[in-house]
Amino acid sequence: MALPETITGLDPSAGLTSRVDFDRYLALPRPSALALAPDGSRLVAAIAQYDDASSKLISALWELDPAGATEPQRLTRSAGGESQPVFHPDGSLYFVSTRDDEKSALWRLPAAGEAERVCGADDVRIGGSTVVVATSMLPGSKDAADDEARRKDRKTSGILHTSSPVRVWGSELGPDETRLQVANGIDLTPAPGNALMETEYAVAPDGRTVIAKWSVSRGDFPLVQLVAIDTATGDRRVLAEDPDAGFYVPAVSPDSRYAVALRWDDPQPDAALWVALVLIDLETGERRDLVNDPAVWPSDSATPVFTPDSSALYFVVDDHGDRPIVRIDLATGVRTRLTGAGSYTSIQVAPDGNALFALHHDMDSPHAPVRIDLATGDVVRLMSSEVELPGRVERVEATAADGATVPGWLLLPNSDEPAPLVVRVHGGPNATAGGWNWRWNPWRLVAAGYAVLLPDPALSIGYDKEYLERGWLGWGATVYDDVIALTDVVEQRPEIDATRTAAIGGSFGGYMVNWIAGHTNRFRCLISHAGIWHLAGFQGTADYSGYFARQFGTPEGRPERYVDRSPAQFLENISTPILVTHGGQDQRVPTSQGNHLFADLQRRGIESAYLSFPDEGHMILKPANARFWNETMIDWLDRHLR
Repeated sequence: MALPETITGLDPSAGLTSRVDFDRYLALPRPSALALAPDGSRLVAAIAQYDDASSKLISALWELDPAGATEPQRLTRSAGGESQPVFHPDGSLYFVSTRDDEKSALWRLPAAGEAERVCGADDVRIGGSTVVVATSMLPGSKDAADDEARRKDRKTSGILHTSSPVRVWGSELGPDETRLQVANGIDLTPAPGNALMETEYAVAPDGRTVIAKWSVSRGDFPLVQLVAIDTATGDRRVLAEDPDAGFYVPAVSPDSRYAVALRWDDPQPDAALWVALVLIDLETGERRDLVNDPAVWPSDSATPVFTPDSSALYFVVDDHGDRPIVRIDLATGVRTRLTGAGSYTSIQVAPDGNALFALHHDMDSPHAPVRIDLATGDVVRLMSSEVELPGRVERVEATAADGATVPGWLLLPNSDEPAPLVVRVHGGPNATAGGWNWRWNPWRLVAAGYAVLLPDPALSIGYDKEYLERGWLGWGATVYDDVIALTDVVEQRPEIDATRTAAIGGSFGGYMVNWIAGHTNRFRCLISHAGIWHLAGFQGTADYSGYFARQFGTPEGRPERYVDRSPAQFLENISTPILVTHGGQDQRVPTSQGNHLFADLQRRGIESAYLSFPDEGHMILKPANARFWNETMIDWLDRHLR
């Protein structure tokens, strides 16, 4: 259903047809969350849009018609934006916003009237009438006023760390602590340390209990428990703990009897991790696996949601590049796939149990709110996501040397002439190239006249454990073989000019580009973004160094692995021109990796350039930076492929 023309700023029809008009791409609306009223009468979406005045993406709340019959209406407008909508049983809408140059705060918008500030908050969950927020405070602060006074008195930027990690993504851990508090009430976690880093929590519908992910210091890699916190007293008990796994993305059943969570195996040097879905009885503490299948990877891209009668659960799985919604009966364990192609997130269940609401996206369509009729399976778009694309997409596959099938997607421009080919390796590495990608959208390259190959090589998720394990000990070699096998197949197609090919990638994809550079000169040029170059140097400086020490073995215990898997050992083989890009605040793959790679290339006299963003982290997110990043990469490709 197309939106009426009166809805300004939400029309995606501008599309991706022009290389030079990056603002048209930025103008595409980006829904990020849905909230359904308890009675099912109202549906609200948080939608980010590009703001010309501030040159930023700013999120606002929009009211959608659950039936899809009337046009959306904008509810909020502020310079700071609004996000994380959630309804209270009284019909009011709570959300998080930064307004009037204040810290992030919780706001309440009644069914009739103006929004009012409730308290400081970075995140919010509601169970029954209990509103629980996550907020950042200095250690020892008694309340918001005391915290503000302490901040004014603090003269140093120094942080004394007593446990690892000390950074996560682009943020230093400390001196702030993330706490959980009942809004304008009890502080549930007055001295948490780093236990609530990367906060994940849910409030039981009876309002009596918070279920939270809780990180316990354990050398260089924390033990991640699941805990239950009493909202009246703050008493905390451990619900789930496993020395070889962590618990994530909790949810609670409507009857407040069960909690569900993902259990992620800790990585091991000789065995690939896997993900299970576990059910925990909140009264008895009994825990059992709902899903623990080497062919099924429950996704953390959407929080599981129970049926209204608490008898079944809806969750999302990674499946061959799609992320469909699956229903599982708690008593029988019977699983039913409910949706077809595409990926789903932010699932909401209608109170009568007859429909689901979610955000849907696919390789050729950006995120949009939809209604899924559970009786018929019909999917109705509640906001248009159709864009004018500069080409078409199809699935492709190849057979690897060991007989495995290597899948991928090929995006072809609207042209009668054979197109130059760009092979883009995804990050992760435990991820997939499937779905719409805002961070590094391949359609920008297609609009510039390039065909784009998106492989899902070994280590990709959504296939089975055997496919993942193929690459566990062959981070470089096996994944490289898969990428090359699929490239060989695609280059035989008449739509492709095999004499003009390039390879690009970010994060793990950047690592693979660095590996490719030392193993073949078949590509005319390469682009490596935030890629690992020197593995031993990476291990001790990355934010989650302990994770990689468990996967590869420690540098002192398995030093050969840090040599065998390091692209830097093949420097003498490199002759292909390489564009290196990196964020100066990157903690996942520290910027020292990009610096080291560029210095080595320059010392060897290899044609190279280095695009650095001092104010960015692992991802290039600021619109002006993203525009320059994309333009520079296309210029590099044009220089070598045109």
